Amino acid sequence: MKFGIIGCGSIARSSFAPSLLNSEKTELVAVSRRDLAAAQSFAADFGGCRAYSDTQALIDDPDVEAVIVSTPTDTHRDYTVAAAKAGKHVLCEKPMARDRGECAQMIDACDQAGVKLAVAYRRRMFPQVVEAKRLIAAGAIGTPVCARTHYSGWGDLRSGAWQKEPGIGGALMEMAVHRLEVLLNLADAEPVAVSAMIDTVHHDWEVDDTDALLIRFADGRIGIHSTIMTSKPRRDFAQIDGADGRVIIQSLEYGADHLELETVEGVERVAVTPLQAPYFDQPMIEDLVEAVAQDRQPICDGAMGYRVQAVCDAARASSASGSQVDVEQKNA
Repeated sequence: MKFGIIGCGSIARSSFAPSLLNSEKTELVAVSRRDLAAAQSFAADFGGCRAYSDTQALIDDPDVEAVIVSTPTDTHRDYTVAAAKAGKHVLCEKPMARDRGECAQMIDACDQAGVKLAVAYRRRMFPQVVEAKRLIAAGAIGTPVCARTHYSGWGDLRSGAWQKEPGIGGALMEMAVHRLEVLLNLADAEPVAVSAMIDTVHHDWEVDDTDALLIRFADGRIGIHSTIMTSKPRRDFAQIDGADGRVIIQSLEYGADHLELETVEGVERVAVTPLQAPYFDQPMIEDLVEAVAQDRQPICDGAMGYRVQAVCDAARASSASGSQVDVEQKNA
């Protein structure tokens, strides 16, 4: 499948473009950036593909079959809708959009155009998460009762970057969303209500640096997530508790080589084959290619992107009001 990348920033350089070039299932044929010279320099670094300063020109390129939207969050909806109208499949960087309303518009546009929409919550395809999902489905921990994720780090939002802009940046939108997707994926249940505290505890930011969310699922189970951007060193963690044990992912990083299965008999180290940099987005990209060929939804699709954002919307409303807030479901 022939891809174009919209936005030639750090994630495109560090993962999307190398993954496209490394895969036998994909080809990078075009990139776009408002600064044409920067787009041309990026293109030269990755196989000499075409470079555009006009995003619509890339979307209209007849060679482009799918686009990766790798731009700030406030542009995701418009670029995805434009690509869908042009008949292009879409892989959209996380978070999917600014709010669940924009997510719904993106889903509807892709459905109406008959194209596939995937969201780049790349941890969905990390081997330790895939294996955790398999163990849970196989009954290794009995009936799941609680899912929790946690991220700790110091700062991690670049000075002057859009990731610090209110409405599109901050701990919740930049860091928590990845872990919330892991939590929702492994819990495998519909979130219905959220109680949350979202605050700026230490950093001189206009956006949050600390989040704590308590999620209630439709079946009565709970989920717990915390993001703390005021603590060194970096820590990325997930745990699924079941009636008969628990799965512990000590690291949600791409290079993790194991997870742990804990039961009354002890702790078993379960080995997995880690992904290699800079190709940690290759499984996700190839899944989109296969989803098109098999006419199925991508493993991490627009519905999951919407669900994550609906939880974030409810969390912000809960923190502002001091009360529990229902998670809005997408209308059929």
